[in-house]
Amino acid sequence: MSSRTAYEEIELISAFQLGDRKALHQVYALFQQPLCYFTEQLVADTMAAEDIVSECFISAFQRKEDFPSLGQLRSFLFTAAKNAALNYIKAQKRHDDIHHSIEHGADRFSIDVENAYIKAEVLQLISGEIEKLPPQCRQVVRLAIIEGKSAPEIAAELNMAYQTVLNQKAKGVALLRNAVLKNKLLSLPMLALALNMLQR
Repeated sequence: MSSRTAYEEIELISAFQLGDRKALHQVYALFQQPLCYFTEQLVADTMAAEDIVSECFISAFQRKEDFPSLGQLRSFLFTAAKNAALNYIKAQKRHDDIHHSIEHGADRFSIDVENAYIKAEVLQLISGEIEKLPPQCRQVVRLAIIEGKSAPEIAAELNMAYQTVLNQKAKGVALLRNAVLKNKLLSLPMLALALNMLQR
């Protein structure tokens, strides 16, 4: 993000702590998509995930002075989303053996949380790289990779020739794959998942 249009990290968290409206919107834009993706994988309900994420942001805004860094704010949001997701899952259980099933499902939930977190990180990375693509290519790739739409659906939505969609998608995916492979900060699970997402 350009410094002319967005706060740098240190400025962002300082402005966020002061309740600056632009900073609040920027933090929301930064974390909302990966948080929704993360939470939806845990609760398997899009609307419930969006509600949970909204509540997490409200809680963070109310405690804005408690976050001296963007990393701590991010950690709070993901932890709050994970806990709220677990509470949601517990509330959805309507069986007599609810406590038994939750205790035995705790390890499984921990694994699911880790996988969901990795997927959310990868989604955020890929989304950031998509924004760097040329406009037409960016539109096609976002619909294909992020929204999971087929080439015919994309052609219809963008009023674009089917072959053009295929060409733009191939071009965009190649650029994204190259960017992912060059990213030395990715762990092996994240790299594998990113490459898998780009095979769609």
